[in-house]
Amino acid sequence: MLKHKNKIILSDAGETSAADMLAETLAMHKIKQTEFAVRIGVSQKHLSRVLNKKAFMSPDLALRIELVTGLSARLMLRLDTNYQLLHTNKPEHSVTDNELFLESYDWSIG
Repeated sequence: MLKHKNKIILSDAGETSAADMLAETLAMHKIKQTEFAVRIGVSQKHLSRVLNKKAFMSPDLALRIELVTGLSARLMLRLDTNYQLLHTNKPEHSVTDNELFLESYDWSIG
């Protein structure tokens, strides 16, 4: 049995986002952003924001991309979630009136 301190940590998990996978697919097939945006029913500006990681995919957008390209919507959403978790600062305890703010339960692994 693994003990708490023996966690398996993937060093590269979260380094690739759905935007990276989609951009690579578009480049490989020489598809222009404008044409692709029309096919999935979004503005070119929105698609550009997703590809530049200024916005993340919604489940609806991931399903549209899956329908047009065959890329798995589930995989894209998992990639984006992992990417966001890796690139988000952990919340810190701060001075508040609430003494329980971000206080871990004694049974939590946090």
